[in-house]
Amino acid sequence: MMRLQKINGFIVYGFPLGEADQLVSCFTSSGNLVKFVAKGSRKVKSKSAAAVQLFILGQYIIYRGKGLPILRQADIMDSFSPLRQDWAKCGAAFAAMELCRLLIAEEAREVDAFKLLLAYMLHLKTNPYDPIVFDSFRLKFAAYLGYEMNFSSCSQCGRPLQSGWLYWPAGGAVCSVCKGPARLSIRKEDLSLLHTLGSRDFSYLQGKFPSQGKAATEIIDSLINWLTEGKTKAQAFRPLFES
Repeated sequence: MMRLQKINGFIVYGFPLGEADQLVSCFTSSGNLVKFVAKGSRKVKSKSAAAVQLFILGQYIIYRGKGLPILRQADIMDSFSPLRQDWAKCGAAFAAMELCRLLIAEEAREVDAFKLLLAYMLHLKTNPYDPIVFDSFRLKFAAYLGYEMNFSSCSQCGRPLQSGWLYWPAGGAVCSVCKGPARLSIRKEDLSLLHTLGSRDFSYLQGKFPSQGKAATEIIDSLINWLTEGKTKAQAFRPLFES
């Protein structure tokens, strides 16, 4: 059955298709990843070109028929222009969109993950880039997708942790007895920080814990690398905007 469908969401990826078209991936407010063809969007005078740029929040009307859906109309809801004028913010937004592209399925219905992404983008729009807040977003995003990690007690035997080892397949940190193949050790203060990143809101975290930021970043990089099976490339940009 051929029909029109209206969707709201973030553009998380665009791939050139032919000479002038794009295959666009949109993370929608219904929590799904929708792909559609934006015909002529790579032309200089295209009316839809601006609306299908990376991390635009827009409203899109797509035509579902045979083959891939076709974009019929596009309206920008928020361009997040302050992010595009700041390299650090732009890099963080790029990395956030990449997570959506790699971890969200087409019929996932991850509404909470969409709300978290929107909250982070709005926070980033009005606040300086903070690696701690970005790492909090990544940790929470993984949790909303079913990968909530435990950092307060051993994920295997349940005993309280003063320090430990990170073993993602077990669900977070493990004690020395349950260490198994784990290779990444973690200190008591970093366990506490990770718990805070997973439980406090972005406004609370902004500007706090600068001395522990590098350790948190390395740990969460490891988690994201495990979740994406090493497919993420966003981490390669992080040293450029975390000077």
